[in-house]
Amino acid sequence: MIYDVIIIGGGPSALSAGLYLGRYRKKTLLVTDSFGGLALNAGEIENYPGYTKIAGFELIQKMIEQIKSLEDIEIREGETVTSVIKNRGGFTIKTDSKEHQSLCVLICAGSKPRTLGFKGEDKLIGRGLSYCATCDSLLAKAKKVIVIGGGRSATEAAITLTNIASKVTIVNINKKLSGEKITLDKLELSKSVNIINNAETTGFILDNNFIKGIKYKDKNNNKTREISGSMVFVEIGQVPNTDNFKNIVKVNEKGEIKINQKTNETSVRGIYSSGDITDIKFKQIIIAAGEGAKAAMSINQYLGNNLARLNAK
Repeated sequence: MIYDVIIIGGGPSALSAGLYLGRYRKKTLLVTDSFGGLALNAGEIENYPGYTKIAGFELIQKMIEQIKSLEDIEIREGETVTSVIKNRGGFTIKTDSKEHQSLCVLICAGSKPRTLGFKGEDKLIGRGLSYCATCDSLLAKAKKVIVIGGGRSATEAAITLTNIASKVTIVNINKKLSGEKITLDKLELSKSVNIINNAETTGFILDNNFIKGIKYKDKNNNKTREISGSMVFVEIGQVPNTDNFKNIVKVNEKGEIKINQKTNETSVRGIYSSGDITDIKFKQIIIAAGEGAKAAMSINQYLGNNLARLNAK
């Protein structure tokens, strides 16, 4: 079977695009290894229109339910896309289990947490190291914890942890924290939060291969200092999941897919991309969803303008 569109991904951008394409009655296949993306890591979301407060998991479930009600959307969960190949008249999408054919493609594969890059870092996951405060916050109950980072994700993680941990120390490489003003105000008022700015994390302190704290360089005087903590939450941004797509579409120096900001089309005609995997400036759930809708509208126009030509090839 040849689909009109194959969507690669299962986060807010992919689900929003699926909603629009389904309503356009485009035969669409959505392929994802799992649903949610980084939105699942969000705790209580307070800046998504229509909801005063909603958990990231709940928002994703509502999106999934919505597109599952559309008869032109087929979903294959548990498949990982390994490559996209352009051929005569369309594209072949290879996964770890089979191949699919389509007239055009929408890549919404999202991003993954950025690591510190320390040797052996991956072996400490589950031994006091986490990249998701929402996922693992209950493990921090009544403990002293450390949040590494100083942006939106780090400050929101710290807020989540103040309700569970006994003490939260934020270690920020920059001179001051950034993020939403309302979140920064909450941190300033919290008696359980300690903020260390201008501090570069240099390593972990271990005891029997379990984290007991971190080492950092005080950039004010270049002295090495230590902080104790039973858990470390790394919140220093994301890396786009573009490894399987770099051979077909152009990416920038950050590895993000370069798109036409008006249409979401990539460097390859017929391949579109949206959400955190792209070179859009801001990465937010609402923006990812909007970009998915915009990409779907562009794809609908592309198919309408080129369907006769595509079918003739």
